[in-house]
Amino acid sequence: MNSILHSIKSMWGMMRKILEQYRAYYLPGLITFLVFFGISNVLNFSFSYMGNTNPEVAKAILVNFWGTILLQILKVLIAYGVIGALLGVLVFRAVIEAGRTFHRSPGYRTAAGFTVGILVFSTMLQFCEKIIINPQLYVENFASHSWLFLSFQMFLTDNIHPLVFSVPLYIIMLLVVCFALKPVALREVKALFTRIISFRFRWYAAGVICVMIIFMVLYQQRVIFYEEDRRPNILILSSDAVRPDHFSANGYSRSTTPNIDRVINCSLQFRGVMTAVPRTFPSWVSILTSQYPLSHNIKHMFPRSRDRNIFFDTACTALNAEGYRTGVISDFAGDIFPRIDLGFKYTRAPHFNFTALVKQIIIEKQTLLLPFISNGLGMLLFPEMRGIAKYSHHRMVSDETIDYIDSARGRPFFLTVFYSITHFPFAAPYPYYQKYAREGYRGPYKYYKQVVIQMDNGSGTTGEDTAEDREQVISLYDGCLNLFDLEVGRVMAHLRKQGLLDNTIVVITSDHGENLYDHNLGMGHGEHLKGYPALEIPFIIHYPGKRDLYTGTKKGFFSSIDIMPTLFACAGIRKPEFFRGRSLVSENRDTGNGINSYSETGLWFDNNKSSPLFFHHARIDYPDITGISDMDMEYNREIVIQQRYQNITNAAKYRAIISGKYKLIYIPLPGGSRFELYDQEKDPFNQHNIAKLHNGILQKMKKLFFDFVVKESNNNFIVNRDFLFPMFSDPAF
Repeated sequence: MNSILHSIKSMWGMMRKILEQYRAYYLPGLITFLVFFGISNVLNFSFSYMGNTNPEVAKAILVNFWGTILLQILKVLIAYGVIGALLGVLVFRAVIEAGRTFHRSPGYRTAAGFTVGILVFSTMLQFCEKIIINPQLYVENFASHSWLFLSFQMFLTDNIHPLVFSVPLYIIMLLVVCFALKPVALREVKALFTRIISFRFRWYAAGVICVMIIFMVLYQQRVIFYEEDRRPNILILSSDAVRPDHFSANGYSRSTTPNIDRVINCSLQFRGVMTAVPRTFPSWVSILTSQYPLSHNIKHMFPRSRDRNIFFDTACTALNAEGYRTGVISDFAGDIFPRIDLGFKYTRAPHFNFTALVKQIIIEKQTLLLPFISNGLGMLLFPEMRGIAKYSHHRMVSDETIDYIDSARGRPFFLTVFYSITHFPFAAPYPYYQKYAREGYRGPYKYYKQVVIQMDNGSGTTGEDTAEDREQVISLYDGCLNLFDLEVGRVMAHLRKQGLLDNTIVVITSDHGENLYDHNLGMGHGEHLKGYPALEIPFIIHYPGKRDLYTGTKKGFFSSIDIMPTLFACAGIRKPEFFRGRSLVSENRDTGNGINSYSETGLWFDNNKSSPLFFHHARIDYPDITGISDMDMEYNREIVIQQRYQNITNAAKYRAIISGKYKLIYIPLPGGSRFELYDQEKDPFNQHNIAKLHNGILQKMKKLFFDFVVKESNNNFIVNRDFLFPMFSDPAF
């Protein structure tokens, strides 16, 4: 123990001597960045999130997370200090060396002044560049503070190309590095030249280089494998909330998806595939288990640990047994994957819990640090940035996907790639947030779909979106979709280059769709089941190696639980017994129960009773998410739904089936239940309820619906007077 303390004391003494010796070099930069730290935190000293500041929530956060808050602030402070000190040393040395080069000898104060000036100027250049590239990161914690800041940000994004700031920044960086490393570089080049002319070193180096070149050539030419197997790879390329009717190949007015269009032209596409739940967590569980939530019991976004920490039979567990490498890669919307074991052997996605949320809030408020850490290095220092919704990680997800594909080296893989770029709040980087936008728009959704902040009136209140606002939101969504299409093109090009395309089943799909102000359907997903925009997902199968696979578009009504059985059929893998879905490429595609698809809603996230939209006024009410959620302190501090609300949230769900061309929607209300019947083929937006006109069809659909729910849930519902009561010991209401 004494030896350890002595070692620590010796190291601290050595470090202190170094700090004292080079204090003149790092001090100007350190002080400059500590001032940046102060400015950022004075501007944004609160625990608001997405514009919301709740005193009770802030108090609860301080009580439960004071340690996390202090450690994160300390980490942020250290990041400011280290970045400032390192840059300060580099710039200070460059200033001194530049003075010597031009036969000047600047004093310490002069050199320090130049150092501070260069650091401030370079930071402002980088700040302006990042404001243009990722303006969403700076709205809440910069532009919203003053109309002057807002006008400045809008001026930059509307009129200036980011290269205007990045080019002079790179020039300054290059000059600083050249001058700072000039003496060191001369010494190192001379020493290296001396070693190169050494006969012994020359032959040794030549041998090592030759071996490395031979290995790299064999590796790249796919001669060196870990394993050789010709079973097809399966690659799922997906993004959150993708609407297939916004693909240009499917008749959309904008050219949003040129790469996906090329895939569609030589693939099999199914239109009319409906998600089991228009919310991410239960939707992906349904896709990967080929079961409805009635069977797998993941019903919403925040299931408790006892519902998640059980063994799930999934497509991954079946493929693991077949010798496949299974993996999932995602950014912020894929935070569900680390929270549940779906059989993936490799998971690369952010962890979401209250601790990560608190860290993200603190990071997002560091206005003058974000330009330095919104990059790969920042992701290493602050891994929680992967979960920030306003900062797109599309390129990183594609890079990791390509690395995973290359690492397979001949062994078949099953890889699910889930981008978040098309997820709310539709925060695409430059130039995609303005690619389809109307010039001159200056409303609240200029850069992304905000929840609270209204920048146009300064009141901080929300109101009904105008027609101009709605047009802007759709433009933002289309820009995000176009960016997803770009990443699909990158991955497809890599498969083609590596010679893997013919032996890879590539699927393009999503977890759910998105309502974008279509008719009276509102905005978002999961609040109701009317129409198709929030329910229909793309399902495209590209497999050139299977020559008998039909190409073209098949229209009908299908379910997201049919995706995995279809892929297994294409890959020639036996369908597992636990799959409840059907293969859409098999000769016998009969549903067996007369139902094409089943869907149910998630939790009520939107409880705006002042809204004219129908779904706010036709539901069984319960408190909003802040009122029904809890923090599981015993299990990773995750956000879960309180046990006492499990029954009512389950009983309050809308549920729908499609059988043939008819769609039945079950709507539970406090006084009983209501049923709506639609002709889904003639009325895809469900604007004309025909229940009263076709009572015979209605009664037949009701019986089909109740029989299906009771059977699929293993009798976990009681049907009483056309109402579904969950079978639990706790009261339902």
